[in-house]
Amino acid sequence: MKRTLIHGGGVLLDTGFEPRDVLIEGGIIVELGRDLSRVADCERVSAAGCLVLPGLIDFHVHIGDRIGEFALADSYHSGSQAAILSGVTTLIGFVTQANDRTLAECLDEARAKVTEESYCDAAFHLTPTRFADADWHDIKRLARAGQRTFKFYTTYREAGLYQGWNALRHIFERLTRYGARILVHAEDQETLDRIAATESVPDEAFSHTVLRPPEAEIAAIRKVIELARATGAAVHIVHVSTAEGAQMIFDARSSVHISCETAPQYLLLNENELRGENGHRFLCTPPLRSEENRIALEEQAVAGTFDIFATDHCAFTSADKDRCRAEFRRVPSGVAGVGAMFPLLYERLVIQKGMPIHELARRMSTNAARLAGLLPQKGTIRKGSDADLVILNMKGARRPVRSSTADCYETYETFETTLDFRYVFLRGEMVVKDNRLAQADHPTGQAIRATS
Repeated sequence: MKRTLIHGGGVLLDTGFEPRDVLIEGGIIVELGRDLSRVADCERVSAAGCLVLPGLIDFHVHIGDRIGEFALADSYHSGSQAAILSGVTTLIGFVTQANDRTLAECLDEARAKVTEESYCDAAFHLTPTRFADADWHDIKRLARAGQRTFKFYTTYREAGLYQGWNALRHIFERLTRYGARILVHAEDQETLDRIAATESVPDEAFSHTVLRPPEAEIAAIRKVIELARATGAAVHIVHVSTAEGAQMIFDARSSVHISCETAPQYLLLNENELRGENGHRFLCTPPLRSEENRIALEEQAVAGTFDIFATDHCAFTSADKDRCRAEFRRVPSGVAGVGAMFPLLYERLVIQKGMPIHELARRMSTNAARLAGLLPQKGTIRKGSDADLVILNMKGARRPVRSSTADCYETYETFETTLDFRYVFLRGEMVVKDNRLAQADHPTGQAIRATS
């Protein structure tokens, strides 16, 4: 089998950065040592002057799918291109059960897209929408086969995704018996309904912040914590956008099995992006918040409040974003980010705010893999792990970040980075060299399931 030796770099191990050589064989890390120059019959790749990180994981992406009437801008082909070029070797997307199909059938369709199109490996969070006995049998079988994360919504009644609190309690209790982790989009529908009934707002993008205020997220997080405490469920709150909500989750960890993520848009942008004629381009849910809240979230990010960072990449074409710009309620909600997260957060949190780079990397590798049940196959540099590796030069030429390769608006148009992705390996194969795809017409991604 092909063997590759990566030598001369600072390798991020579980104990921190150490000078190590990494020997890869058959797509697996087979040896780590201070000097493996004795190894013969292998391709040698120099990491001198570079850091060697585990392949990064984006725990929350929407690609290769439709949301309502709109097709997402990114297929697995384009979305995984943007991801792999910024060191993301594993994507975790979503499968929502369709009205006319079983959850297993929908999952099989999504897995086929990965095999045919993706430059990254990919796993999935599952959203059942029916709960008859046959559906629960399907859910139990999938959980035992390695589908360990399931996502539910406390809003989006009109889309048929909403689960009331009594229904969620039953779901929490049952999925906990199957060893699943439960992801929750936390915005309280009762709060949203009350505000919609009492607030008269102009038809402009900024009104999104009025109709989906911080109190809706905070109320939902409070109720989720109560449910998790009552049921013993392992719960993960996605895309936390409020500093108060994040603090509630952090404080609950001593008595509740709970984790959370935030996304780059909530750390780098604020609600002022929604003002003006192009404000509709920044519509996402939850909405962008105040600058005061952004600063507080940034401080929490540096302090370690968030278990992981994930993009909630949900890009729509420029034409679809613009088509309904005069009616903000009809504009598809979501922004691009999958190709930009690590460079963005490196520049803001590491360079500007002093967060250690190993802490940033772990929140996008080891921590994400642990929450998804993929550790130690993914997310770490250990003997026996997949050889998903990023060789990173931090002193490259300054260049713009790129959130997506699809036809969509760039969320972070004015942001730049000095990160140079010298090499990216996926299961031992060099897939990126000097910030370019090494095999542009040969995606090798695989659909994967939890291993732990």
